[in-house]
Amino acid sequence: MRIVLLFCCVLAIPVADAATCNAVSGASRNSLLELYTSEGCSSCPPADRWLSHLPDDAGVVPLAFHVDYWDRLGWRDPFAQAAFSQRQRARNNGAGWVYTPQVMLDGQDYRAWQRGLPVRSTAPAPVRLALTLAQSADRMEVQADSRFDDPAAGHEAQLYLALTENRLSSEVTAGENARRVLHHDHVVRQLAGPFDPHHVRQRFRLQPGWKAADLGVTAFVLDARGATLQALALPGCP
Repeated sequence: MRIVLLFCCVLAIPVADAATCNAVSGASRNSLLELYTSEGCSSCPPADRWLSHLPDDAGVVPLAFHVDYWDRLGWRDPFAQAAFSQRQRARNNGAGWVYTPQVMLDGQDYRAWQRGLPVRSTAPAPVRLALTLAQSADRMEVQADSRFDDPAAGHEAQLYLALTENRLSSEVTAGENARRVLHHDHVVRQLAGPFDPHHVRQRFRLQPGWKAADLGVTAFVLDARGATLQALALPGCP
């Protein structure tokens, strides 16, 4: 009961004319699922569709990172960022190779994604996460709080916040996917962190053209090896 009360008492974020919403992670650990993808890659659309259709009870929190190293081959992905290409290399332990589509599950290369996901673990999560959002027309204020069952586990842990958007599409006119309309969900618009996981406040500036009703925030805590301690997604509240 003390844990529940702690997370129910998350401080409100004062933002004028803003809608607010909140969420708390459950007792089990959610896995972080990262898809590295590109609109310039002809083998990526099946992975994009797979990510969009993951069931809510799969025990994973999905994120789609669009990389930019395909952009020079005829089509510039409007959702790609160089920082996400760098992240992919870093998550591969600095290895020189990268590929798309790459699915990473809890920081490990997961090539069996087309055959489904592993059975969801029921082991207790080492950390509980609480998220509070306050969303206005031009910004989203985020507060994230963590509680570790073992305080020592939080010493080297790091928390990240990802601003995401769903129901995106592009009419591709060049490159390997020319003359195709591509659809995407869980697309990372901005990634912030790493932060000390215990208490974080972050402001995201919303760009023109982003659809307020399709925005959301994902918080995830990684240990020193990059493995997932907990992940939590919260749709926006326009």
